[in-house]
Amino acid sequence: MSITYKEYLTKRKPYQELGHILLLEMKHACLFYKPGKGKTYPTIDAIRDINQNMFGDAKVLILSTANAVKNMWYDEIVPQNILPKNTLIMSFTKAIQDSMATELQSIRWDIIVVDESHHIKSHNSKISKLVYKLTKNAPYAFGLTGTPRGNNDVDIYCQFHNLNISDWGDISYTTFVDVCCEVDQRMFNGAMIKVPTKIKEQYRAGFERNIAMYTQRIEYDDDDNMPELNINIVKIPFVPTKEYKLAKEGVLQLTDYETTLTKLTVIAKLQQLANGFVYITDECDYKKRQTHTINHNNKQDWIMTNVVAGEKRVIVYRHLEEYNQIVDILTLKNISWTDDFITYKRGKHDVLLLQCCQSESFNLQMCTKMTFYTMDYSYINFDQMLHRIYRLGQESKLQIDILVATGTVEEKIWKAVHNKKTLSDLFYSIRNEV
Repeated sequence: MSITYKEYLTKRKPYQELGHILLLEMKHACLFYKPGKGKTYPTIDAIRDINQNMFGDAKVLILSTANAVKNMWYDEIVPQNILPKNTLIMSFTKAIQDSMATELQSIRWDIIVVDESHHIKSHNSKISKLVYKLTKNAPYAFGLTGTPRGNNDVDIYCQFHNLNISDWGDISYTTFVDVCCEVDQRMFNGAMIKVPTKIKEQYRAGFERNIAMYTQRIEYDDDDNMPELNINIVKIPFVPTKEYKLAKEGVLQLTDYETTLTKLTVIAKLQQLANGFVYITDECDYKKRQTHTINHNNKQDWIMTNVVAGEKRVIVYRHLEEYNQIVDILTLKNISWTDDFITYKRGKHDVLLLQCCQSESFNLQMCTKMTFYTMDYSYINFDQMLHRIYRLGQESKLQIDILVATGTVEEKIWKAVHNKKTLSDLFYSIRNEV
């Protein structure tokens, strides 16, 4: 967050005032602002108004990702003393622990804020179920995210259901899918399941009307003077090793109804091998993991040539071994680096290393270059990470380099991200290629 609440009060935009009013009027509602458009302070405006009407006794629960809790809520918001005295801020991970979940449900919260609400776009995750129970009887429930729709409109339904927005909390996932959605039939663990693909045309107008009533959607516009953004796909030479070939052939041995975990494991192994290593886990003790180096990763040569001292850059990676590869090169070149966001903002380091899932709720406008050394298949993670530097207030031309090992699963991963495909789509595209 680039300004304080006091500064915001003198500079707030008309759409932020409308967002503040929407939350107060609808009581259960969402702000879907693109990253950098400023959805936190309008929410705090609403919280402060409600707290004032309750004579300062409002009980407020704010849930978000661990990174957002640490880097934004505690580092930037709490020190300003602008939240009600009875405010509890907690990460999703901590909230779903059994004892904590029970304790949270024993309190009647007046206001519940789910920051980064795309994390409750599942209908059956622990955090989604907990938020549903907590917001069922809460007078106010607010969802905040810049990426509300990952794969299809069911993502938005799930957020509405779990936040008990309008009557959506009374419509079960099964009913919504059966009545309102077009579906694909797929085999899963030997059973046929329905996978929703989109809203049926006869329900589209009503669905959009509900979204319009209970959300405020703010996109980037010409008045924002967004800088030029250059996304460059860098093709990194790769000669398939025997290990990569064997792993790729092993995809054919998997059945059509393999679990999500199995699909993730297969894709992760292929990507590891495309980057010169593989993790081997002890079957008797999953915590024991060995790293086997297979061959030189040519991405290291690109880092050696293109990353120089004195320029601010974010380098994004997926696996710890890739982090080690990058650190070795930066150390060899005597380029200062850190993997701590708060330390980096103090300006003493040239390079910030971030895992691709560490993509939310911080501002890196001082950077003009971002390199995706590796990435996962999530469009949301990519979009969120990109908008750490490509955001309102950025004035410089931006260079985004995406390193892709040619002829490998990484080409499929980038295509899936670019086209907003699902994990299942990515898995089947790999199988079809093999």
